[in-house]
Amino acid sequence: MKKILIAGGTGFVGKALIKHLVNCGYIVHVLTRGNNISETENIHYFRWNIEKAVIDGKAFDGVTIIINLTGVNIGEKRWTKKRKVEIIESRIKAIDLLYQYVNRLNIGLDTFISSSAVGYYGAVTSTKIFTEISDSGDDFLASVCEQWEKAALQFENSDIATTILRKGVVLGKEGGMYQKLAPLAKWGINIALGNGRQFLPWIDIRDLVRLYEFILQTDEIRGVFNVVSSEHITMNDFSKILLQSFRKTSILPNAPAFLIQLLLGEMSVMLLEGSKVSNEKLKKAGFQFEYNTIEKSLFGLK
Repeated sequence: MKKILIAGGTGFVGKALIKHLVNCGYIVHVLTRGNNISETENIHYFRWNIEKAVIDGKAFDGVTIIINLTGVNIGEKRWTKKRKVEIIESRIKAIDLLYQYVNRLNIGLDTFISSSAVGYYGAVTSTKIFTEISDSGDDFLASVCEQWEKAALQFENSDIATTILRKGVVLGKEGGMYQKLAPLAKWGINIALGNGRQFLPWIDIRDLVRLYEFILQTDEIRGVFNVVSSEHITMNDFSKILLQSFRKTSILPNAPAFLIQLLLGEMSVMLLEGSKVSNEKLKKAGFQFEYNTIEKSLFGLK
């Protein structure tokens, strides 16, 4: 059985991915900062400290694949100068450290799969459909993604098959946007923000974990891919269908943009802006979505 090392595997996406990969027959090593995490026959945890540039070398034993999910939650706190540094460094330093250890320990790595986000294209709302060859934006989100991806390319430059996933909002019961908004929708509260016409590029967690499996089983998959569903929905559409999934409707107005800006500052652009993003490259590579409409995703998450 192949061994996979997952960095950042204790969060929302990581937990779902570990469960899926183990069910597919992989042995998973997980890097964590925590203690007292129970192991199983096919899941093993190892300590690391990014600030001190230390990883338990045993984490790499027999590993031929690394999946990187590291990075502090970009939407957890206001973007102060200090927080912006944390957001960037938590991503770049983690990848740099992994790369250093792979070289230092002479690990025979075959595959490196790293994360990015559709924020690469900037926090804008337009009718343009962004593809993987579109230019990057000129704001903080775009800058984070550019630096994130550049760090990952160290592996590609060492002739390791490297894939970078520009993810949209990940929808799943156990975390992320859905977990925060579903309780409000159950009470019939409209969760749309601003004018609601901003687009919401999204991916169902069940399709996302299947995508990782697909990449591991398809050797020629490498490079940058947008990881979003085919359906382009607005925030107004999302709110309406989320309410419908709980058999609710709402006559409440959208939360006004100025209030969101007042509460969140610069970070408000994450919620008030959004554009269409294409997944055609991913589909042409052979990946088939099971949850490609927002109705199928949201009604299936109840």
